Amino acid sequence: MNTASLSPLRCGLSLAVTATLLYVGCALVVAWAPGALAAGLGVIVHGLSLSELTPAVGQLRWGAVLIGTLAVAGYAFVAGALFGAVHRWIGGGR
Repeated sequence: MNTASLSPLRCGLSLAVTATLLYVGCALVVAWAPGALAAGLGVIVHGLSLSELTPAVGQLRWGAVLIGTLAVAGYAFVAGALFGAVHRWIGGGR
């Protein structure tokens, strides 16, 4: 890939699609095994017990997942486009 031609829009779209896939994957894990959220976070934060947070998570609603997915995709698109623009501005790829 020629990094000098890094397009902000392509970079934004790539990050948005990646973040959306990760977010939907996470939502599917939570739907399949709600306790996996606290267990997975416990592994990430080196064994900190987050089991007390599990009741506060509440029931998974697919409307909320859709709204969250759109929010994450939008945020990731803006972040990726900004990254691409800054990369181009500072002369990336030289």
